[in-house]
Amino acid sequence: MKESLRTSTLLFKAARINDYVTMKALLESKDIDPLVRGDFEETILHVALLNGSREVTELILDKVPALINVPMTSAKYRGETPLHIAILRQDVKAVENLLQKGADIIHARASGICFLPGKESLCYFGEYPLSFAACTGSEEIIRLLIGHKAPLDAQDSLGNSVLHVLVLQEDNDMVRRVYDLLTVLLPQMFNYLVQKQKRVYWTMGPISYCIYDLTYIDSWNDQKSVLDIITSSRNPQVRNLLEVKPIKELLNHKWHSFGYKNFLIWMCSYVTYIVIFTISCIYRPLEPVTPGESNSIINMKQKTLKDAYIQQEDYLRLVGELITVIGAFVILISEVPYLIRMGFKNYFGNASVGGPFPLLMVGYSILIFVIVLLRCLGNDNEAVALSIALIIGWCNCIYFARGFKMLGQFTIMIQKILFVDLFQWFCLVFVIIIGFTSAFYIMFQLLDLRTYPQFKDYSMTIYTAIELMMGLINLPVPVDVPSPPLTYIIYAIYMVFVYLLMLNILIAMMDDTYWRIAKEREELWKVQIASTILLLERRVPWFLKTQSGIPGSSLGFDDHKWYIGVEEIAEFVPGKGQQQGMKLMRSGLDWNEIRNNITKIASTQSYSKPTSL
Repeated sequence: MKESLRTSTLLFKAARINDYVTMKALLESKDIDPLVRGDFEETILHVALLNGSREVTELILDKVPALINVPMTSAKYRGETPLHIAILRQDVKAVENLLQKGADIIHARASGICFLPGKESLCYFGEYPLSFAACTGSEEIIRLLIGHKAPLDAQDSLGNSVLHVLVLQEDNDMVRRVYDLLTVLLPQMFNYLVQKQKRVYWTMGPISYCIYDLTYIDSWNDQKSVLDIITSSRNPQVRNLLEVKPIKELLNHKWHSFGYKNFLIWMCSYVTYIVIFTISCIYRPLEPVTPGESNSIINMKQKTLKDAYIQQEDYLRLVGELITVIGAFVILISEVPYLIRMGFKNYFGNASVGGPFPLLMVGYSILIFVIVLLRCLGNDNEAVALSIALIIGWCNCIYFARGFKMLGQFTIMIQKILFVDLFQWFCLVFVIIIGFTSAFYIMFQLLDLRTYPQFKDYSMTIYTAIELMMGLINLPVPVDVPSPPLTYIIYAIYMVFVYLLMLNILIAMMDDTYWRIAKEREELWKVQIASTILLLERRVPWFLKTQSGIPGSSLGFDDHKWYIGVEEIAEFVPGKGQQQGMKLMRSGLDWNEIRNNITKIASTQSYSKPTSL
């Protein structure tokens, strides 16, 4: 007995201090039991990995390969395998070695009281090796485990998958990094959860009619549905959820039965409205200027409010103006609450949801009310506000390109180019233009400015520099009047630096943006359609809304739920024959919990003709 105890002590000591020679001699001896366990039911392989004894670990795996999947059995560390220990130590080489030698990543579960929530808990990492790796933040180990087919949908004894456990961690930076790795497979994980809820209504050979529960997926009476999460997330991987079968079919049904028709009505109404506004502006009340009252440039002036509505055509124009004001009020009360609910950053920064267009619509509405005030005061600055409002109003028509597959991608391209490429480029060019403008202005200060009118003041010099940059004019100096040689030198440097270099950089940036978005145009268009459907559902009057899907009562299911039916074709297996009738699949998944966790995960990152989605 004493000899056996002494031998086991030597084994564990050799494993702990990485004594390769002693361990080899002991393992080759016929008098020792390599499966001996320690005080916590650990094996010598557990001890070697825990102490980083790499050479001894290799030796044990070669001599006693049966230890590779042996778990600890004590109440505190029950189920902890050598792979769990290697992952906790973030020993990439040890993990790779264990996986190559057949370590179990499917059934290994560390379920001791040390690893479960409670008073004696040291950590809660989800029991499975992949969950351990995700919670420790080791990206290399995560890639290794995923490469060896670690199950992403595995649920521990508390029902939590790797994503559930991940969102419980406090290190947000680590969570974001791991999330980037795992969200590539988010559609497959979500699809697995959806398939668990699927009910097969009938089958006939390889064809099945499957029923999917729309609870927490459809946006009907749910402000935090899966559709809302998809459209509001900036993570490109989340957009892949649109390819999951029930979501794809639901959006297709919504667009054809409700969305496309109402979208066309909305678009035609807005175009008609903006045409009425334009006509009202063209025929605004003007009268000739009294001789001597103003300079020779201005020939017409704004009529007073009293004189603006006298003749019959004035009242016809008044109808158009009233329509314009009412429309601006409707736009304001529609956009502002939605803008507040979504948040300025999320709404303005997400091109698929709307980008800058909602903000422009609010600005347009405010301008209309400013125009009304200026009209009442008889202020001539009304023309300035009208001009800006007309530009914004017509530019907002671009928003409706999203309803057509051929044009939808261009709205996102325009937004990306304007607010990313052009903005960055302009910040650099502005500094350069100011520098060269100052140089031109200083040089021409000493000359006769009647000969050089384009440089008569600083603002005019800036305008001239911009014209030169765009190649609209040549250097505006008279040929027959000698100019300082330095002028031509600075002009040549300016044209090479700004006209040749900076403009071509801008073209290259825009070209890169175009092709990057062109690769994702199908996916981006689907997100645009999804966000448009959600927007219409929340703005269309209730009596025009129709809920998508099939009520559960008509299928003999839950009366309070709605379902969508999808025909699926599976590979026909000869010999099984045909199966008909209803087959129900029960599942204990908590969809409310799933929805909440998907929301947390997504938030850490931070049809010219109706076409099927």
